[in-house]
Amino acid sequence: MRDPLYSDFVLPKYYSAMSSFQLMQNPYWMKRNLVKIDESCRLMNAVFQSEQWSVMMESHAKELGDMAILFDQWLKEKNNVVEQDNRKQVEDWIQNVYKNYKFKNPVLEDVGPEGLVFEGMDVSERSRLIHYSYEFIGIPYKWGGVDSEGFDCSGFTKHVFKHLDLNIPRVAGDQYKNAKTIQAKRAYMGDLVFFSEGKEITHVGILVNQPHENKRMIHSSTSKGISVVDIEASSYWKNRLVGYGRIIR
Repeated sequence: MRDPLYSDFVLPKYYSAMSSFQLMQNPYWMKRNLVKIDESCRLMNAVFQSEQWSVMMESHAKELGDMAILFDQWLKEKNNVVEQDNRKQVEDWIQNVYKNYKFKNPVLEDVGPEGLVFEGMDVSERSRLIHYSYEFIGIPYKWGGVDSEGFDCSGFTKHVFKHLDLNIPRVAGDQYKNAKTIQAKRAYMGDLVFFSEGKEITHVGILVNQPHENKRMIHSSTSKGISVVDIEASSYWKNRLVGYGRIIR
């Protein structure tokens, strides 16, 4: 991005800004990276003003719409981690610049035996669940951890579901038994995904993908803490996959 040869290319600016906006959902990360957030707003302004913007607005509609929902959630949730003056500067940019484009999130809502069956949580609740889970990106893994000081895998899923007043068991094996088993084609954001090293369930994550997309999960891993991984692109997770579960109220 700092090489003048590529100054006319907008995609690096776009992806750099959008990555920062994702990470910004974690207030502790934001507090440490206020300069980067300010730079990301300027980068996004440059994208908006570029000749390629009209094409990008169509080709990246889903990403832009997803970010609009994340911003909405971020605006609603107040905290004392980031000073109000610094927060207000970003709030003003979101309200007066980003949201002026009125991006729409193209959530797929198939109905029928080959599509989605509406049960457990509606689309709005699923979105809230995922947006809340992203607040903890970067929090380290901690054996037995159940809060923002550190999570293990099932401690994280239990904490996130509690945000919607859904009380699920503490350990991954019991979460597996408690959830309704669903087919892979029906599993999408807000459903649980389970893994095993042998006979017992040893790991659990929360799907963040839309229907018909590659299965991706947010989870607490021993190596990266709270992070997102593409299950289908990872031989490690794909080979240990047991199945998917849905929490029913």
